[in-house]
Amino acid sequence: MKKKRKINPVRDTSATQDRYTEGSEEVVKVPGLIRRGSTYSLRRRVPTDLVEAVGRREIWVSLGTSNYKAAAKKARLEAVRLDIQWDKQREALKIGEPLKSVDTVSEAELRHVVVSDFWASQQEAPLGRVSTEDGRDYLESLEAELGGLEASDPSSLAAVFSHAKAIILERKLPIQVPPDQKFGERSGTVHASPELARLLELLRRSDVEKVKRLIDRLEGGHGDNAFDPFFAGVNSFSEAPNASNGLTLGEAIKRFETDPTRAHLGDTADAKYVVTFRVMKEVIGDDRPLVSITRAECASVQEIIAGLPPNLSKLKAYGDCKTMRAVVAKAAERGDKLMSPGTVRVYTHTLSAFFNWANRKGLLTNNPATRLASANGAADVSRRPFTVDELNKIVGALREWSADVRLPGRYWVPLIAIFSGMRLGEIVSLTVDEVVVRDGAECFVLRRTEGRSLKTPGSERVIPVHPQLNQLGLLQRVATLREQGVKRLFPDLRGKTQHELSDLFQKRFSYWLKRVLLINERGVSFHSFRHGFRDALREAGVPIDATRALGGWARSAAVEERYGQGARVATLARWMAKIEYPGLVLPA
Repeated sequence: MKKKRKINPVRDTSATQDRYTEGSEEVVKVPGLIRRGSTYSLRRRVPTDLVEAVGRREIWVSLGTSNYKAAAKKARLEAVRLDIQWDKQREALKIGEPLKSVDTVSEAELRHVVVSDFWASQQEAPLGRVSTEDGRDYLESLEAELGGLEASDPSSLAAVFSHAKAIILERKLPIQVPPDQKFGERSGTVHASPELARLLELLRRSDVEKVKRLIDRLEGGHGDNAFDPFFAGVNSFSEAPNASNGLTLGEAIKRFETDPTRAHLGDTADAKYVVTFRVMKEVIGDDRPLVSITRAECASVQEIIAGLPPNLSKLKAYGDCKTMRAVVAKAAERGDKLMSPGTVRVYTHTLSAFFNWANRKGLLTNNPATRLASANGAADVSRRPFTVDELNKIVGALREWSADVRLPGRYWVPLIAIFSGMRLGEIVSLTVDEVVVRDGAECFVLRRTEGRSLKTPGSERVIPVHPQLNQLGLLQRVATLREQGVKRLFPDLRGKTQHELSDLFQKRFSYWLKRVLLINERGVSFHSFRHGFRDALREAGVPIDATRALGGWARSAAVEERYGQGARVATLARWMAKIEYPGLVLPA
């Protein structure tokens, strides 16, 4: 009898499915998981409603492994991360905020990666001259390699590309890498992302620098001088570059605000950063890594600031606005006057100054806001000095404005400004004890104190009292107040702090100047007295070192300027006596 053939049971898994099963543990297939060359990547389509805003239709994420089980686990985590990111981007679009993508690498991060890699290579660089015939052959091969790198020869760029792939995998950079070409396959055109293209260019420059320094060593040099400014200061004995990748914008701002090395700048300097920081936190985000901030985002901060009305904190109409964007929208709707171009430049400079501070502290390797401020436009009117006719109009009305000198601050502050060139904040905060005799001359002594901040280190100075101020009775007033035990030189001025004193006086003076005296041309303000004083110094032929000492302007960077203590007070007093304003009529 014919033996029946045994029929095997039908398998419930295909050969393909077996690939996703290891032992008794089944690995579920992950949508979008694709093997590219020797490693796996995740491919996700960008949701249709976000394609235009994100600027791409799909996203590739390199998973950095050739093991399917490990890749599947990473892919699921990346898929969840992308879903969360897209949800946040939808919310941002609803309220008009720019998208904050985390799947790209900033210029600062790329630069830091390349500089760090270059630094590591220099710690292993050979030292000293290499002689012998082999050494000369090696030198010739290096020169050929250098030529290939500088000419972007394909064979040289292939090595750069391999180096880039290794760095991307090692540092887990979110940069899409084209798949490896299999042996025997026809090579096609490689389409590099902007991030990959930038990384390749930086690495090419790094390789050029490495070869040039190695050639320098072979020829007897020490090989630590930079040929490319990008690598200046990075050598075999320098410390490892540190860009503080983990520091967020909010943490950096907090460190900036509490930095003890900035304590001498005072409240006036810090006040300029309030608006800038508020807009930065809103546009960029408190939790954004400092090194990932881009120039485009800095430009967005500048644009928001440019759309704000001046003196925002004092405008009740904007009290219900929760964000700066809401303020900008309301200002446009109401047609309110916006900040002047000059004020926008000041805030833009504070933005750049913050990143310069971060560079000095080693928190960044570049400044994304450098040169972001626009140049002075033709329509922007700079400050100018008062004309003699305007000065006579002001001086002639001082007695009336000061209620026959019963309000001495209104009478004396402009006169002191005319004959000393001091800033408004320096004059209104003067005390009786700061008018003293030095080197045989009566002087104002300006020092940084608890109650007074000065604009620059050069603002600390000794200013001889002009003879005209003495003739008008200022020193007599000082003596009277000293006998009475009065501390402030102008106790009638309202305000407790230097900032309050200066702000209130500036507003009253500006109103009186423009509404009462009708001196309302653009470019004139209290600071015009200081401009006039500078012109008077020129007309008197005062030497530049004495001019800087009297006006508190910084010394130049010339070497000779750093020698000596400067002119004696008696010498400054002689120059001060030469300052005059032809045609000026002083009070009787």
